[in-house]
Amino acid sequence: MEHPARLGETERQIVLLLQEDGRMSTSEMARRIGVSEPTVRRKLTSLLDSGTVQIRAVSNPVSLGFEASAIIGVDVKRDYIGHVAEVLKQFSFVESVAVTTGPYDLMIQACFKNLRELYDFILVELASVEGIEDSHSFMILKHEKYGGPVGVAKRDGGSGSEPADNVGDD
Repeated sequence: MEHPARLGETERQIVLLLQEDGRMSTSEMARRIGVSEPTVRRKLTSLLDSGTVQIRAVSNPVSLGFEASAIIGVDVKRDYIGHVAEVLKQFSFVESVAVTTGPYDLMIQACFKNLRELYDFILVELASVEGIEDSHSFMILKHEKYGGPVGVAKRDGGSGSEPADNVGDD
């Protein structure tokens, strides 16, 4: 399991500015934050190298021709959760794979070109993965908010205490 990154105020401001405009220059960020450009460049490099931040384009799947988006809950035999998660991560149309609490062991979000591709994924691909016992699909009719957890950089992510004993590491 991932350990939460403890960001300083400058790093948090860099993340907020990148969420506003992922192409913003380090000199513009430095001007807005009130620190030197080399400081922003060094801290941004650290954020990127650590995997805390990724700069990428977020697209609307419908605009790219993906007509069927779904969230799929997957029931997995306990000993196979890691294996199944690794298999599901390999599908290019799977946007996210999460180990969860609640009625499903894994939750995935995926975009499909059409209903036939979704059908094949659920009834052919998932059915062939060792360890999967069942799946439950939820079609996404419309995204009201899409693009990842943009607002989290505005929040204080830590309580000051150490992370709980984690199950495993990525």
